[in-house]
Amino acid sequence: MVTKEWKIEAFKDMVRIRELQDTVQQIYREGKLNGHIQTCQGQEAVAVGAIRVLSKKDIVFSNHRGHGHYLARGTPAKKIMAELYGKVTGTNRGKSGGMYLVDVERGMMVASGIVGGSICLAVGSALASQIRKDGAVTLSFFGDGATNIGLFHEGLNMAALWNLPVVFICENNQYAEATKKEEHQKIKKISDRAISYGMTGVSIDGTDVIKVYETVKEAVEKARSGEGPTLIECVVYRLAGHSAGDLGAYRPKGEEEKWRETHDPVKIFQTQLFSKGILSQAEAERIVREAREEIEEAVQFAEESEEPPVETACQYVYQEEN
Repeated sequence: MVTKEWKIEAFKDMVRIRELQDTVQQIYREGKLNGHIQTCQGQEAVAVGAIRVLSKKDIVFSNHRGHGHYLARGTPAKKIMAELYGKVTGTNRGKSGGMYLVDVERGMMVASGIVGGSICLAVGSALASQIRKDGAVTLSFFGDGATNIGLFHEGLNMAALWNLPVVFICENNQYAEATKKEEHQKIKKISDRAISYGMTGVSIDGTDVIKVYETVKEAVEKARSGEGPTLIECVVYRLAGHSAGDLGAYRPKGEEEKWRETHDPVKIFQTQLFSKGILSQAEAERIVREAREEIEEAVQFAEESEEPPVETACQYVYQEEN
């Protein structure tokens, strides 16, 4: 049951993700971060709604745009930010940057900078759970562009054939890097591809955090009971560029502004909470202020953390002899 308290906590997490991503984008453009970093403004409801379904034993495979998944699962903002800065206090000791975060303690397996790269890893995780009979369900997150590659089709086919406990969540943010969805696939609903593998497919409004929660909850319960996988397409809009340095000049004039007005999940949920008397303007401002302070502290923590020693450059890269 989605309670008043659940809604407030979900809103808090969505605001925290937005503040994290806006801050990361800004400091990247200031030249303080190296590498290639993708942010997920506009996709907060998917991360929060889906992750809040899970039990502690469940497993998640994220992707290159996955900071929100980790923050929603409980990975400290300080550790995420430190990894982006390449510091030893980061989730991967500063070795991976933003595209390969790991938090095994919370069931967050390695994210992948390769488009669709973790889909088959998620299938392998689900197969392991089926063999062990541990009752765990695996979530696999990926974008619309990933549904065109071989790993997507191979992974879904195997998962369906063996009724594996995995839920595939496509965050369709309308663009595969700079290519609009209509220019890289003819189908209107990505969920229709589930038909090819005899699995359930459903498309939902990915800006509706409660709808995401209820849909993923049903799919997780189905997978946990041995009824196999589900493909869920969450329709959203990427409110920022492909990467933190991308200004999105390839988008038609006025498109981003139009979608931002109608498909900003944080604003949509806040308006709903206001209208139902669950949240006041003052309370919302406090939540935003606290989230901003948390992220500011994370930046300070990252900037003050130590750089990895040179002699550890190859550590955890190759198999080490005992």
